[in-house]
Amino acid sequence: STGATSASITVTPTATKTYTVTGTTNGCEATDTVKVTVSNSETVVADAGGERNLCAGSSTTLTATGGATYLWSTGEKTAKITVSPTVTTIFKVTAYDSTGKNSDKADVKINVNPLPTVDAGNSVTINSGESTTLTAIGAASFKWSTGATTASITVSPTATKTYTVTGTTNGCEATDKVTVTVKTAAKVVANAGSDQNICSGSSTTLTATGGDTYLWNTGAKTESITVNPSSKTSYSVTAFVGKASDTDEVVVYVDAQPNVKIINGSDTTILEGEFITLSASGANTYKWSNGATQPNIAVSPRVTKSYEVTGFVNNCAAQRSIKVNVFEKVVADAGNDVTICSSEKTVLTASGPNNTEYLWNTGETTKSITVDPKVDTEYSVMVYHALDSDTDNVMVKVENCTTPEQITEDSIELTEDATELEFLIHPNPTYGDVNIKVSGLTNLSSIHLYDLSGKSLYNEVINEGDQQSYVKTLNLSDYASGIYLLQLVDNYRVITKKIVLR
Repeated sequence: STGATSASITVTPTATKTYTVTGTTNGCEATDTVKVTVSNSETVVADAGGERNLCAGSSTTLTATGGATYLWSTGEKTAKITVSPTVTTIFKVTAYDSTGKNSDKADVKINVNPLPTVDAGNSVTINSGESTTLTAIGAASFKWSTGATTASITVSPTATKTYTVTGTTNGCEATDKVTVTVKTAAKVVANAGSDQNICSGSSTTLTATGGDTYLWNTGAKTESITVNPSSKTSYSVTAFVGKASDTDEVVVYVDAQPNVKIINGSDTTILEGEFITLSASGANTYKWSNGATQPNIAVSPRVTKSYEVTGFVNNCAAQRSIKVNVFEKVVADAGNDVTICSSEKTVLTASGPNNTEYLWNTGETTKSITVDPKVDTEYSVMVYHALDSDTDNVMVKVENCTTPEQITEDSIELTEDATELEFLIHPNPTYGDVNIKVSGLTNLSSIHLYDLSGKSLYNEVINEGDQQSYVKTLNLSDYASGIYLLQLVDNYRVITKKIVLR
């Protein structure tokens, strides 16, 4: 209807208007219409406000202008929104006109600054009248509750007080507090457990209380001191709390040690089975190692034993000891009776308990003596110690014996007289014991043992009652290995046999 003949046209009506188009194909026509409505136009200009700074943990209100309705990137649809970002964030808003067909967009950047970490330091304790310096860190600038704006301040409170400091960095603030405790001076009380009594040579510990530091008249600066005075002594201590001080004193009395004695001495001797009274002196009370608590005790130990006694005077103690030596009762033994040949010697050996001495009737004082009597002789020995003695006798019988003057293995003539006489020895060779059996003897019989040098080792006169059957075991284990001669003498008959000792 505008007269244009193209398929598309551009129109700019100033008011609502209907346009008609006629189309022709193969000479045939058809028409259609389209209505263009013209409304009053609104201009939209969105504005979210300017960039701003925000402290961490805080919130701010964003306001959009320039439209009839709004849609924020947070999803909210109001002109104003409150946000609390934890990091720097860009918030976007779209503004719409009243028809909702026209819009505009805007954004705003919110910078999030961290809060300063303010530290006013540790709590402080001072004494009354003293001052202390408080120092804050962690911010660009500070302001104290005293009004001071420096990082460090010096304060002298008269009572315990808490100070607050506010630190600021990039417009963000944080606070911290510090307490200054004021200690009031206290009265010193020196106390060593009241005045003390100690024994001579002992020590004790004195302890002061009530101060922070101490000074003793000994020069020591510790709370406790150990002292060992030899006589009564006063000790003073000055205790300090800040600039305040006070002094106190304690007295240490010294008691003498008891002079404990055992009247018997340190060593005494008794005979077994006897009693002895041990007596202590020099103290007020006593305690013996056997549990007795009297000064005198009677004891009868079976063996040598030591006894200790502790004497007490005013809680001071001293100890002494005594050794009670116990001697055995003496029983003398001079040994068995001995038979020897007239040309021989023999050794007599006495025995008795320990700690004994010997006195023979020969005048000799040794335990063993060598004798060579020519006739039967009785010897006596007295065995004794300081508390007891005993005597015993031993008989040495002397026989006339025939002994070979010189014997060698090559010259040994072994003789046998089988006339109603049996002389047997076994085992032979032997390692120690030799069993001897003799039968058919007459009278005046004896048996003898020799080594190859002719030395007599053993002699025995055979008793009359044993002549029909004599049995004997000789132990040769104490002799050296070799050949020995065993000789049987019966009246005028002499029979010699060789014994081999392994």
